[in-house]
Amino acid sequence: MKKVLKIFGIFAAVFSAVLGALTVFDYFTQKNRIKNGYLECDTDDGEVVVEE
Repeated sequence: MKKVLKIFGIFAAVFSAVLGALTVFDYFTQKNRIKNGYLECDTDDGEVVVEE
């Protein structure tokens, strides 16, 4: 039973480390992202076009 708990603990630690690394990576890659999720562009006729 101790071996099972040890394996489970190792798995949980590795999973947590990978999840934390992905979170930090996502934070730095999304740093320059547009905050509202869309970009407004002016057209020649004055309309505002929302691009997704």
